[in-house]
Amino acid sequence: MLEIYELLDRFEILYPANTKISDLRRAYIDKDLSSIFRLVTDDNKENLRKLIMQDNIWKLWPLLDDITDTQFVNAFKTFIVKELNIDHDCFSRGQLQSKIWLIHELKKLKLDLGTVFLCAGWYATLSTMIFESGMTVDKIRSFDIDESCVEIAEIFNKQWVIDEWKFKSTTQNILDIDYFWHSFVVQRSNGTECILTETPTTIINTSCEHIKEFDKWYSLIPKGRLVILQSNNYFEVKEHVNCVSSAEELSMQAPMSNCLFLGNLPLEKYSRFMKIGIK
Repeated sequence: MLEIYELLDRFEILYPANTKISDLRRAYIDKDLSSIFRLVTDDNKENLRKLIMQDNIWKLWPLLDDITDTQFVNAFKTFIVKELNIDHDCFSRGQLQSKIWLIHELKKLKLDLGTVFLCAGWYATLSTMIFESGMTVDKIRSFDIDESCVEIAEIFNKQWVIDEWKFKSTTQNILDIDYFWHSFVVQRSNGTECILTETPTTIINTSCEHIKEFDKWYSLIPKGRLVILQSNNYFEVKEHVNCVSSAEELSMQAPMSNCLFLGNLPLEKYSRFMKIGIK
């Protein structure tokens, strides 16, 4: 599990305009009296005291609930309750900054995303961010070859799983998806299986560096679909089998009839590249 100071750092990255999160981070890490005084109320003073003085992570959740409105709070609390081990890199600074960048640029375009197929979706934290961003989207389906991702992705997006399955996750190789009209298996809450058949309006893959047969995968996407891609130049990671050196190289890998955005985001250890457009 991420440490308290790490969680506070990540929430501050996600919600930089929320000064109360900044105050909570400073109150906990620096014991900053000014921040404590700005935060403390009759209702939260005991939770605040136990978080700061006792490192009591259970007191973090009601404090964050008071000052934020995000499914991420409930998700991390659930992971602790269920003793679920997750890959903490899903909430690393680089991962969050990359997804915030995607949301920021996508909102500028004011597009209706319709039905989204999130390919190599991992834990689908991007789905949570899309839903909470206020963008127009009907539903999101997350596909990942790792079967351990389903439960975690649906915890991160529980609010939209409950809401008439606006979000569902399944285990599938993205090379086996029919991007015209796809039938796939999902699980109900009681463990029984159900088949959904849907056509994606938007196809997102923020893990292009992991896709060994990228050309084959990209060729499966029909012309006219909105496509959002991210890759990086982090060649040092063994699993990164399809890195690119620049946004222009990513663009050459993924030709589109109408490029709506092409750019790069410098991060601490690597640069992230993104292309948004109509294939």
